[in-house]
Amino acid sequence: MPDYYEILGISPNAGNAEIKAAFRKLALIYHPDINPEGRDRFNLILKAYETLSDPVSRSAYDLRLKYRSHYEETITRKSNTKTWSFDEKEMRRRRYYDEHIRQYAKTDKPEDVATEKKPRYNEFKYIAFAMPLAALIFLLVMALATPGPPKKSVESRADSERAEKEKAVSNAGNEEASDLNNGDTPYLYHFGNARFDSDNTAFFSIKNATGNDVVVCLFTKKHFVRSFFLKNDFSADVPQLPREPMHIRYSSGQLFKHAVIMKDTGIYGGFTRDICFYKTTKAENLQRLTLTPGLNEGFKKIDEAEFFKKK
Repeated sequence: MPDYYEILGISPNAGNAEIKAAFRKLALIYHPDINPEGRDRFNLILKAYETLSDPVSRSAYDLRLKYRSHYEETITRKSNTKTWSFDEKEMRRRRYYDEHIRQYAKTDKPEDVATEKKPRYNEFKYIAFAMPLAALIFLLVMALATPGPPKKSVESRADSERAEKEKAVSNAGNEEASDLNNGDTPYLYHFGNARFDSDNTAFFSIKNATGNDVVVCLFTKKHFVRSFFLKNDFSADVPQLPREPMHIRYSSGQLFKHAVIMKDTGIYGGFTRDICFYKTTKAENLQRLTLTPGLNEGFKKIDEAEFFKKK
């Protein structure tokens, strides 16, 4: 697991201002427009910034980093365990007792006991006898069986649907994967830090049934609130949102890559195929939403520039 603090050149206690300053400093060095050979390094720096600038992602990452350090320390402690060897005096003592015991050990071999060999049965006789009997039983069962078409049960239909879904997932795994996973928070470097209301226990439930992956961005009238990545045919419960009406913008498409440069705004990160942008026509209190293919009710299609507006 990469050490994002080491990549950005900051300490684990660094604040948001220090993280942002370190990102900007490294971006001036490794940005692909300035350093074409630094594209891979810039993607790693961008991933580190997006993880550490979001409080939730940073907390989860710190726990994983702490567990890795504890595990490596345990392995090192075990590898430093001392091994003990016998000195020459102890070896002579053991050699003496070993020879003494061998001197008085019994050397007589046990007498061979003649055992009467049992006659081996001819296995082919049993095979020749069993085959006709098995054939007779099979014909009897077939004669008593009642013919009729098998009935497809609910369980068999569910198993069939499950097999088809697993096959689709398996086929999808053979394709090139996106840089993001469910719950990742892209575009924080552009919109700013996420906002949370810890007193709000309600959830905003959203399901992606568009046929593509989506990046959802939430805004109040004045501020950016949250962004998250959601794969096709997955649902999410978004907690601790501000208790005020919000707008939703979402970008849908396939194969999200950090290194993609958006053609109209020059912003890094976006879908490489079938990209579209949408926005709600009015602000509402968010409770439950299902996104379907095409233009959803209450949304309008927008361009790239309007999607990336900061308010």
